[in-house]
Amino acid sequence: MSESAGSQFVVEPFVGGAQMQSWVWIFALSLLVSFWQGGTMGANDVGNCYGTSVGARVLTVFQACVAATIFITLGAMTIGSEVAKTVGSGIVNYKLFENIPQLFCLGMLMASVATGCWVLFATIFAIPVSTTHSIVGSVVGFGLVEFGASGVDWWPGVGRIAISWIASPVFTGLFAIAFYITAKYWFLRPLQQRGEDYLDRALFWQRCYMTIVVFLVFLTFLLFTTFKFHKEGEWVGINLGISFGTSTTLAALWFFVLHTPINAYFEKRGLRGGFGDDDVAQKQRSARSDSDALSDASSYGIIDEAEYAMIVNGTAAADQVHHRLEASLATSMMRAPSEHGEVLPANDTWHPTLEARFQFGQLLSACYEAIAFGANDLGNAAGTLQAIFQTLELAAVTSKPTPAYWAMAYSTVGILAGLWLLGYRVMATIGRGIATMTPIRGLCAELATAFSVLIASYL
Repeated sequence: MSESAGSQFVVEPFVGGAQMQSWVWIFALSLLVSFWQGGTMGANDVGNCYGTSVGARVLTVFQACVAATIFITLGAMTIGSEVAKTVGSGIVNYKLFENIPQLFCLGMLMASVATGCWVLFATIFAIPVSTTHSIVGSVVGFGLVEFGASGVDWWPGVGRIAISWIASPVFTGLFAIAFYITAKYWFLRPLQQRGEDYLDRALFWQRCYMTIVVFLVFLTFLLFTTFKFHKEGEWVGINLGISFGTSTTLAALWFFVLHTPINAYFEKRGLRGGFGDDDVAQKQRSARSDSDALSDASSYGIIDEAEYAMIVNGTAAADQVHHRLEASLATSMMRAPSEHGEVLPANDTWHPTLEARFQFGQLLSACYEAIAFGANDLGNAAGTLQAIFQTLELAAVTSKPTPAYWAMAYSTVGILAGLWLLGYRVMATIGRGIATMTPIRGLCAELATAFSVLIASYL
């Protein structure tokens, strides 16, 4: 590096692999920065995965973090390398850096710093942001600074990513609407209109609905995983056979065997999750009178007339009824005002027995969403580290970086560290700061988000 007459520092032209040795310090810094960047991403995006589950009181914050640790790691290490390739070489015009690979490494390092700063700022103020937007904007920025518009791969690189930015919220919304409308008019609304006599049939249709959910979750995950490693030739048929066969088997196992013990567990357990001392359910209970809550519980069949009388009269047995009422999915909670003032209308509040059956579905969809975000966030966090390492190793900027699994594992640890340290902040915003969450609402939101993120990560 030398100083020109105009007092500007420029990078000398590339003269060979030995010259790269003096730039190894960039890799040392990138190890620290990538870990920190991954931590900020983990802290922010965990809210997208499990905020609705905690907001609907299906999980506690601790349980959400444990589940996220498992399934973010699974998604990161199975299908996370595709996004890393795009971040490492598919955004800037790498050909312009052929003679100055050192500057490419420096630009990637600064992109990581910029991304980490912005995402950390957003996380401190509990603002959910797109980590993909952040890293892509940072990489585009250093390409523009060095070479202007020609320094960016506008198509298909940035153009394809920008299309996904527009398409993702649209398709996520459409998926969520489709899932919710299907359940609403298939069995939720009919039970509300026809009364308790229709409950057994509604529970059967709900089991069918959840069978479809189980099938779709495993089918899409297996398709993305198998086709990531083998996309052509004879493997196409094998991949399809494995994916459809396994998914069908698991769905049938749920329908005929597993639904009984799983539903019984969640019905007995009730809604025991939430945000601890700052539990939204506590705010909801305080916003309504005891008589309103008891009236709702009685009208929806959670307690019978005798139990209602015990509570009103303050008898000893009433404490036991109160405990069961608390553990059950009390419809009065869902109809209470949320922190932001939303009140679910009576015609959008479903039978508590049916809502309770969706607790497992919401847990499944949240874990599925964590897999999707693990794949996406790992690429965002590990992409710059992988690009710097391989550029220094090869003394050249490569158009097709090979997956560096050590970098993926290292960045995954950073993501999980951020998740445990600051993840609860954005989780609270998603779980109670946007809309009142119930298990069926959370399931539809998480399932739709997971589908969209996985599709974007694969493409």
